[in-house]
Amino acid sequence: MRIRELYDLIDIVAPFRLQEEYDNAGLIVGSMDDEVRGVLLCLDVTHETVEEADRVGANLILSHHPPIFRAIKKLDPIQHSALLAAIRMDMALVAAHTNFDAAQDGLNAFVARQMGLTDLRILELHESERLYKVVTFVPPEFREQVLEAMFAAGAGHTGSYSRTSFRAAGAGGFVPDPGAHPFVGEENAMTSVAEDRVETIVSGRDLTSVLKALRRAHPYEEPAVDVFEEHLPGSPLAGFGHIGRLPHVMDAEEFVTFIKSFFALSVLPVVGTLPEAIECVAFCSGSGSSLLPVASRAGAQVLITGDVTYHGALDVSQRGGCVVIVDHYSSERFFAAAMEEALRSAAGDRELPPLHQSTADYQPVRFW
Repeated sequence: MRIRELYDLIDIVAPFRLQEEYDNAGLIVGSMDDEVRGVLLCLDVTHETVEEADRVGANLILSHHPPIFRAIKKLDPIQHSALLAAIRMDMALVAAHTNFDAAQDGLNAFVARQMGLTDLRILELHESERLYKVVTFVPPEFREQVLEAMFAAGAGHTGSYSRTSFRAAGAGGFVPDPGAHPFVGEENAMTSVAEDRVETIVSGRDLTSVLKALRRAHPYEEPAVDVFEEHLPGSPLAGFGHIGRLPHVMDAEEFVTFIKSFFALSVLPVVGTLPEAIECVAFCSGSGSSLLPVASRAGAQVLITGDVTYHGALDVSQRGGCVVIVDHYSSERFFAAAMEEALRSAAGDRELPPLHQSTADYQPVRFW
């Protein structure tokens, strides 16, 4: 199997379009045409995981955290020593980070299922999965010009179809006020013009750019534009965090014991007050404390996540709610198992190169 084929499989289970703008998921080191002899699945690219990959015969490391996260101008022999070691060993490096966090059957869903949560649903829909109908009214001779500009900015994609739209002929009326510069008509005079109603579908991620393109291409000084949020049945969902029900109602003491056992923790920081009877909880791997308002509105009594800042914790304690902090590593250490399960499911009958779940990943924080 070539890296390109493996990359395409990852794109099925964790579409790279879902990654956040700040992220750097994807192929980081290597060529798409390189052959994959073995894959090490791990949380981080470290000296330990690079040595482990070499030991098990893997020439590609698929990590959760990108080994190059922000732009760098040089490879420092100390700061980037693990990265340089992988390059010297001719290892390819691929990351599936926030795209796997947000995937419908990604890391968050895997952990939630392992916890035994039922009635699972995504906590916060990914912006790219939010769909909007954009409607405008334009003179017929400018209709295609406006549509082409909107399509170029990302509008019109529905399932396996692109450049989708609806058009209907009609008539528009308006009175240009003093100081206006109308495309047609005169100040203080009622004007009637032939117009086409044009509408198309736009994802939340492309909405701003599509609206800008529409206004640039439209001949009117102030075009009429309507935006409606759509809820299409059966459309694929992606987003951050999951909410579900515990295997049974637990009191605070049983819940703490359950969480400690599942995440293998010796201590469990809690922000706010644990309810006396806990049934519905939300989970978000990594840094998910910002989802507490969403979780509360969805009915979650407790949010389980990896990181909370001091001021975030203070805010929670002041306005109510409860966040259980299982630390960043513990919330994401399931990556290798989750990714292997997802890749094998996506591959079906296709033969995969050997997949190795890392045993060298480790918690960098020590608790005394």
